[in-house]
Amino acid sequence: MTRSYPPKNHILRHLRLRHLVDDHGNVSATMPISPDLLDAGGWLRLGAIATLVDSVAGHHGVMQVEPDWVATLELGTVVRRRAEGTEVVAKCQPLRIGRNNVVTETHISDSFGEVARSTCTYARLPGRSDNPTVGTAKGRTVDYGSEEESTNRPMLNDYLRLEIDPEQALIKLPHHQRIHNSFGSIQGGAVAILVDAMATHLGFITTGMPMRCVTAEVHYLSQAKSGPFRVEGELLRADNDAVTSRIRIVDVGNNDRLLDIATATAKAID
Repeated sequence: MTRSYPPKNHILRHLRLRHLVDDHGNVSATMPISPDLLDAGGWLRLGAIATLVDSVAGHHGVMQVEPDWVATLELGTVVRRRAEGTEVVAKCQPLRIGRNNVVTETHISDSFGEVARSTCTYARLPGRSDNPTVGTAKGRTVDYGSEEESTNRPMLNDYLRLEIDPEQALIKLPHHQRIHNSFGSIQGGAVAILVDAMATHLGFITTGMPMRCVTAEVHYLSQAKSGPFRVEGELLRADNDAVTSRIRIVDVGNNDRLLDIATATAKAID
């Protein structure tokens, strides 16, 4: 039996994403620039952008390979500047549609031009009867917005229920429906939010200055089984205004199984 994805009370609905599939099968998406998605300097957070990207690129990938399915293998994002206006638009284009994987590039823009760019690689998986539906019909709009989640919005870290250690490069979080992907693991964009949060946190405890994550390269190694999860940060390089870190996410409830590894750079907020 097929099921819909994402479910209610999910990160993709909380971000009020809207996917647009044109008559040629091209996929783009919009996301409102909401105050709870901004960092201390008013920039749209890399984690929010990466969640938008993973959603639209994954939707695009499913359309390219159906009835097969896709799972995120790698997600690299660079944020160039502050997003202006009321929303950003992500436009996805294929770089490779292969027998075993799908590679895409996504440009994220506001009305003034490009804000960020991201490259995604997905594994191509055999189709199953219980794969969810994502709206693959051409010439339609798929609105993930949820009215009950548009008011009294918590900041993004609070929405994901992150517990950030104030003195160590350590973050803990439970496994919950808000961050599930279609397999019941952690959604690829939610992983990027964890990386974003750790990069800025490690940057702060290293320099004492508020930081923003401007680049992140995330590698998805394994599906989560149980949780809770632990995010660990390791300092790789510190300059006057930039900190580069190595980040690991492990499944504590599954013998500290390594789920994701990332390299990210945070810079001081002016």
